Amino acid sequence: MKIRKSIEETAIEVCKRHSHAQITELHILRALHSKIGSQGSEVTTKEVDKELDKIPVTRNATLSISPGAEKFLDLIDVQDPIEIRDAITDSYFNPPTPIENDNESPNNPINNLEDFDNFEPNEVKQKPKPKSPNKGKTESLETVLAELNSLIGLGKAKKQVDAFIAVHAMNVMRKKQNLPPVNVGLHLVFTGSPGTGKTTVARLIGRLYKAIGLLEKGELVEVDRSDLISGYVGQTALKTQAKIVEAEGGVLFIDEAYSLAADSGSEHGFGDEAISTLVKSMEDKRDKFAVIVAGYSEDMDTFIKSNKGLKSRFQTFIEFEDYSVDELVQIFRLISSQSQVDCPDEVQDAIRQYLELRKPVGEDGNGRFARNLFEKMFQNMTTRAMTSGSISSADFNKFSVADVPVFDSSNSENKANKRPFGFI
Repeated sequence: MKIRKSIEETAIEVCKRHSHAQITELHILRALHSKIGSQGSEVTTKEVDKELDKIPVTRNATLSISPGAEKFLDLIDVQDPIEIRDAITDSYFNPPTPIENDNESPNNPINNLEDFDNFEPNEVKQKPKPKSPNKGKTESLETVLAELNSLIGLGKAKKQVDAFIAVHAMNVMRKKQNLPPVNVGLHLVFTGSPGTGKTTVARLIGRLYKAIGLLEKGELVEVDRSDLISGYVGQTALKTQAKIVEAEGGVLFIDEAYSLAADSGSEHGFGDEAISTLVKSMEDKRDKFAVIVAGYSEDMDTFIKSNKGLKSRFQTFIEFEDYSVDELVQIFRLISSQSQVDCPDEVQDAIRQYLELRKPVGEDGNGRFARNLFEKMFQNMTTRAMTSGSISSADFNKFSVADVPVFDSSNSENKANKRPFGFI
């Protein structure tokens, strides 16, 4: 009953905020949007709010609850809240075509809300889940692999991905020959420093799975701890399940996944609830979506060991190494080219010398460091141009050696003792 109570309390708040006299199914729908989100729904929260604004305002009225709203609340503890949300949405926003000569508009919010009073619970149970159409042509495996291999650096990760995809492609061929496939799960663990291309490769993995025919859509749904964890018992499972439903047919990418295990087992921690929900769906829907978790090697090892189910479901680990100095220079050149700022050879040499002195590793040994360096040099270029008092086109579209930062060894930190954080 705790979930039902939470939804009811939120619906009451919504009703009071709009100065309405009665809690209706629309208020329950708004409360469900607040608690489990609108992902996968046919309407947005903004559209629900617009419909709420159409209901007449009643000042200082005693609150009541409609029979239809009461029925939906009673279902919340026994039915999937997402199905209840979708049933209310369908009944309100896609009402039955009115009979001929019926002068009342089907879009009238008050009329629709009255229709809910005749709603029966079986309508939720029997309502099929709408399936998203598979739009667009499927890319070839060769095309997506070529895009993967065109990325700067990531040599070790590319080889691991190539080998992993080759196994799945071979299994597809074995199935066509009525041979038993070798069981290799779709779920992956990405380990490495921040900014080393984990999210970019995760998107490509989804497209590769679709190209092979393993997943229907291949799209990436990116989440972190805040998208899965709630502050109330029972609601974390709902939030996690909502993201899993959103990711069906594609890839659920969990950034900084180790943070889910940070409060595992604690009195007020809900990480266990999220992990347990995830593990169950990884088994029940193992052919419908893939889960990719990412983080630092040591932290991800702790995360995998936090639940026995995780260890059995994650069989493949892919390591993302830090970028080398030459690779960081290549990334800088790419950013500069995309921004239409010329970077002459002598400037590239100065950048390479700076990087060799700076020795970027960990949180600095990544593409984000190259982006930050570009922005710093652009700022230096702008300051230099403004100081000269006479600005020519070369002053704002061409770097100079003078724009490269000067490395100060006295301010350098001990990288070994620096705790890295965050990644893309």
